[in-house]
Amino acid sequence: MGLLRRHGPIGTACALAAGAVLVAFLLLIIVLLAEARPVVDAGFLVDAPSRFAARAGVGPALAGTLWIAFLTAAVAFPTGLGTAIFLEEYAPRTRLTGAIESAIANLAGVPSVVYGVVGLALFARGLGLGASIVAGSLTLAALALPTVIVVSASAIRAVPKGLRVAAHGLGATKWQVIRHQILPAAAPGVLTGCCLAFTRAMGEAAPLLVIGAAAFVTFAPGAPGDPLTSLPTQIFAWTARSQEDFSALAAGACVALLVVLLAMNLVALAVRHRLRGGKR
Repeated sequence: MGLLRRHGPIGTACALAAGAVLVAFLLLIIVLLAEARPVVDAGFLVDAPSRFAARAGVGPALAGTLWIAFLTAAVAFPTGLGTAIFLEEYAPRTRLTGAIESAIANLAGVPSVVYGVVGLALFARGLGLGASIVAGSLTLAALALPTVIVVSASAIRAVPKGLRVAAHGLGATKWQVIRHQILPAAAPGVLTGCCLAFTRAMGEAAPLLVIGAAAFVTFAPGAPGDPLTSLPTQIFAWTARSQEDFSALAAGACVALLVVLLAMNLVALAVRHRLRGGKR
């Protein structure tokens, strides 16, 4: 009753929903840890895949995932944000602009395996990148890009029009208004949406499998041109094995992937909190 009086019915419902999601996440972690316990040891995060479950680890796949996360964000974030700024602040409001925005929104709902086929034809074969880290990163960047554009455009559109008018009235140029007023105000929303897009991309296995991600890499990737591997594709490879111990390894890899995604979201949350504090 105290929670209801403090936040009202809608706030209480949201708090309960958030609590339920947190409990479900913790239960998922517990179940996966229980499943992985028989074969996962202290060297699991640094060891390479092996034919023997007792010796296998996710070291190369974990390194590949970190490489992909960095390169995907480095490509998709500036490209998506720049496109959103152009569509909202520079492009004329015509039927063509509306058609482009509708097409981008529809691309955000295209199945991920389709992006894998595009990545195979365009990046792996067309540009001759092969089944490499950079080819997988460009494919996942293409997957995340529509969502980044849509979310960034919505956040920019939500900035009060009076802020723009006041800045122009003080003699600021178009770019100065965008850089010093609009982007700081829209930054929290942009960051939240981009984090969701990148989290989805990092959990995808289908596009990378289509490109030709390796299921057995014995060394951690050290450059963008190294063979493509990631935690989702390693999980898929282990779950396809008939031996029960490899299912336990897949559960351990799932825990590692969830921890990586959780760390990404916590960093984004901290940056968003800092941006909101700076704006105030």
